[in-house]
Amino acid sequence: MPGLTHGDIKPDNILVTSYDWLYLGDLHPYKPVEVSDDNLKRYNKYFGHLDNNARCYLAPERWVTPPQTVKKAAKMEPAMDIFSAGCVIAEIINDGLPLFDLPKLQSYRRGGLDLREELTKRIDDPVIVELLLSMLARDPSHRPKAAECLK
Repeated sequence: MPGLTHGDIKPDNILVTSYDWLYLGDLHPYKPVEVSDDNLKRYNKYFGHLDNNARCYLAPERWVTPPQTVKKAAKMEPAMDIFSAGCVIAEIINDGLPLFDLPKLQSYRRGGLDLREELTKRIDDPVIVELLLSMLARDPSHRPKAAECLK
């Protein structure tokens, strides 16, 4: 994406065009930044479906586990979108097979899922696996900036 810098990326939703361009855009800016993992009604209201949580691409830092509380003043960070973009790229490479459903993402964010093993089972290209591992790092400070992903 020519001219795109990491500072330009602030939204929560990702769109892949028929030309295979990946756009980050916020179609629903009213969504909460953080979601409590002990009450999934709010998650389902904004992100999921009550009867089908087949995909869950919210960055691990967006989930709050009690006794922590959801902060109303929480801000979207670019690293959150990099995580979601990595999930979408992995799904595209896997012919539409989602990388995370809700239980699998919860397991991953708690350290119970080896993502390297999961990705190498699905993807043959080690360069793509390494890119996705960096984009999907549990720690947002370890995720690359958008411009670095493009390189």
